[in-house]
Parts: sequence; C-alpha cells; structure tokens
Amino acid sequence: MNTLPHVLFINHSIRDGGPGKSLFYILKYLDRTKITPYVLIPKDEVFSERLKAEGIYENIILDKRFPENLKRPRFGKSFLQEGGSGTTAYYNGLLKFLSVLLNILDMLSLIVTSPLLLRRNNIKVIYCNGTQAKVVGALIGLINWCPVIWHVRNIQQTKLLGSIIDTLSRLPVVRRIICVSGPTASPFNRVEEKVRVIHNGVDIEDYNPETTKGELRAQYGIAESTIIVGSTGRIVPRKGYDLFINAAKTVIDKLGKGPKDVRFVIVGDTPYFFQDDHLSFLKNLVSHNGLDDYFIFTGYRKEVRACLKDFDIFVIPSNYPDPFPRSVIEAMAFELPVIGFKAGGIVESVEDGVTGILDDSGSPENMGKAILKLVQDPKLRRSMGVAGRKRVVSNYLAIERTKDIQKNILEVLGLA
Repeated sequence: MNTLPHVLFINHSIRDGGPGKSLFYILKYLDRTKITPYVLIPKDEVFSERLKAEGIYENIILDKRFPENLKRPRFGKSFLQEGGSGTTAYYNGLLKFLSVLLNILDMLSLIVTSPLLLRRNNIKVIYCNGTQAKVVGALIGLINWCPVIWHVRNIQQTKLLGSIIDTLSRLPVVRRIICVSGPTASPFNRVEEKVRVIHNGVDIEDYNPETTKGELRAQYGIAESTIIVGSTGRIVPRKGYDLFINAAKTVIDKLGKGPKDVRFVIVGDTPYFFQDDHLSFLKNLVSHNGLDDYFIFTGYRKEVRACLKDFDIFVIPSNYPDPFPRSVIEAMAFELPVIGFKAGGIVESVEDGVTGILDDSGSPENMGKAILKLVQDPKLRRSMGVAGRKRVVSNYLAIERTKDIQKNILEVLGLA
C-alpha cells in the first residue's frame, strides 16, 4: 500500500505554454520516494502528451468542469462573426457572457463536489499552478480544510482579480505562495511570511543548441548568412509584438531595403478564447510598414526548440511587467542574446550588457537600435549567447528548482 503523501497538482494550462512546461519539469524531477503526485487537468492536450512521452502520465484526473480559460466558448469557436450589425454584436456579447457564466458554474460544481475527489484519492496537499488554479484550489482547500500551495506565475493586470487573489491569499489554508520572481511576489507583502521566490528552470539538455536541428532556414529558404531575429509566445496585445514590428522597421530603415541580410520571425498564435484576432492585426501592421519580405509568422508550434536553433537574436517585446518569461531562459540556454524592456521579472533573468540588452524606455526605436547593434556585431552576439547559457546552468536548472519546490511541499506537510 502506498503510504506516501498524495499531492494534487491543479493545472489549467494544457497547451505547451510557460505554466504547463514548468509543471512538466516539476513532475519529471519530483522525488517519488517522498511524494505521490496526482494531476487535475481539463482534458488531454499538449501538456499531457509530454507527460506520456516522458512516461509519467500517472494518477491523471480529467475533469472538463475545470476549463482551460474562463472565456472558453460553449457555443462553438466562431458561432457568430465579430463586428457586423448591432444585433450581431449583441448576440456575440450575450453568447460570450453565457459561456463565461457556464464555465464559472462548472468550476463551482467542481469545488462543491471536491470532498469526494480528495477523499477518494487521499489528497493531503493541493498545489495550484496558474491563476484559475489558485482560485479554485483555495476554495477547495477552504471547504475541505486541506493545505494549499500556490505557484504564482503572473502579475494580475486587473484590480478585480488582484483583489480576489489578495483576499484568498490571506486564507489560513493557503500555506505557501511560491513566486517565480520578485515582481510576482510584491503583491503579497501582507502575507510575506508565506512567500518564497523560486525562479523557473529548464532541462539544459532539452535546450541544447549542439544536439538540436533547426528547421526555419530550410522551411523558408533562409540563407545561413542571414541574421534571424525571433520571438516566441502567445500572440496577444500585452506581449508587445507591435513594438517588435516597429523596432524591425527601424532596423530595415537603417540597413536599407536591399539584400535580405536580416529576417524577423514570430512563432505563436492567438488562442481561440481571445476575442480579438491579434495575429491578423500584426500581419496588417507588417504590410502597412512595407515589411512583408522581412517577416515570417510561423503560427503555433508544439515545440519551439527547432526554431530557437535557427535564431541568432531573441527578442522579448512585452510591454507589461512579464513575471519571469520562460521563453527568455529557453533562449539563453540556446546561446541567444536577449533584447527586451526592463519590466517585471526579465531583469532577474537577463544580465543587461552581459547576456543581452534591456531598455527602460519602452521605446521601439531603442529596441530597434539594440537589434541593429547585435545584427552588426557577431562577436558581441556570440559572447552574450555563451554568457546566457552559463547563467542558465548556474541559476535555472529544472532539477535544482524542483528540489526547492519539493522542499516547500514537504515543509507544508510537516515532513521537512
């Protein structure tokens, strides 16, 4: 009989975004001689496929009442077209409202019936990975008086949600709040005794440029001599890709529209539950600036490593306080210099002037100047890239960060 403590990991990030990747590494390196993990997810997707590929698809609980996003459509992904007449807009809004309402009711059903779930699986601690998971997990912990651990991976952008998170954080059942950076920890100053800062980690061999084969140059016919400036992530407004495009215009204006010695690549898409098609907006912006010959939009890729292999420079153009973007340390592991803004947790991962260039103005012109500097200086690109991988090895190994996380779980269990 398994007498080890059972820990329920709640995760709504079922695609291969940052939160899902982070939890994957936790589950991969968790010491199963001390803890038995259970995982609650909405459905099988990229996240669970990775678990299966690693041979750790175990004790998985699938429950569609826990949606991957509150905006998940309940009446088809595009039941009605955006825009159009006032009547169409009214019904669009009504259907979106009903979708959100039904998703909330589903989550309430999950919370109310959680005593059976916890008792059946003998759960001793609830580990919440992501914003929705924090809310649901705290309420499940409250009605079952079960200890809860939060893994905070973002900085709340709305006052309402920030207020809800702040209130729930003070519940006695929320025993530990693990934050991925200092900026993500700052909102919890009233419960600072619960807070621990543990940065994200990567498996350095998963992101090894020496053992990874690139695919962008072959797929798009890009010469080896051409500098590829790339970025990866969700195509949503707060990620600042419009700034990246404007920065690219600065570069091309300086270089001149002659031979294509530089190309810009954006890897990602706009999730279906976002209202606006931001990807189309960005493509139109590229065309408006006359940059069609210089830009590539690859769309969503389950795996970005083959893209990173072909990048020469990595840009993180987020125009909001990005908590501690995993994409940055993945790029650094691939020996890529990183360009971004001094906002959020990026300043904790990128050493300005050593592993990349950070600007505190938020100016696309300054970002363009930084890109141009690295485009024209291969020695600087190389030195920053090498320094970046060394920094990852020293500070952001997944196996080491998982040991820190496991220590916190055992402390909450009273076993450390």
